[in-house]
Amino acid sequence: MIKVTELSEAELRAISMEITDSFYDYKYNEDDNGFKKFFSSREDMFIYMSGIIKAAYKCGLLYTTSEKREGFLALTGEGVGSVSFVEGMKMIFAEKRALGGFKKMKEFVKACFSNGHSIETRIKKEKRKYIKVEVLVVRKEYQKQGFMKKMLEETYELGDKLGVPVILDTDDKDKSDRYVHLGMKLDRVRNCGEKFHIYDLIREPILR
Repeated sequence: MIKVTELSEAELRAISMEITDSFYDYKYNEDDNGFKKFFSSREDMFIYMSGIIKAAYKCGLLYTTSEKREGFLALTGEGVGSVSFVEGMKMIFAEKRALGGFKKMKEFVKACFSNGHSIETRIKKEKRKYIKVEVLVVRKEYQKQGFMKKMLEETYELGDKLGVPVILDTDDKDKSDRYVHLGMKLDRVRNCGEKFHIYDLIREPILR
């Protein structure tokens, strides 16, 4: 896993579009519509994802599998870093634009945090440090070749080294099941609206 550096705007846009496509074209299970239900078009989803990816890249939080860039991973937390205030504000305004204004953004945020706090909020309340997987995606042509497993295992190794849990949340049961298969534990399912659930997952560190 290597940090993504020295990208042109065109390269950053291309990466953001690939990640957008992987989310927008994903076939959800029958009980979930996921985050996609809040975005009216692929372009809106791109604006949202591009805001996240740009913030991660500019703050040194974006990683890839190899020089071939089979997959991408954005991490925050202990030993990794966080999004700066400036980039965070840019990300918020991109989210507002993607969702169609502050009112719809408020509805989106309210839905995401309904039915209890996120796993990140709960970990913070316990005053525990952690690493959070913000984005994890494998490009279409490289899927089912073990790259997701590779990225997660390297993240687990970092968590073990620092003695902190690795956490993430996802918007689909099938995705959640895949993460459980790859070493995570389902912590909680939040019912956030009609066909919208958030699955909180955690992988506790193995202390040696």
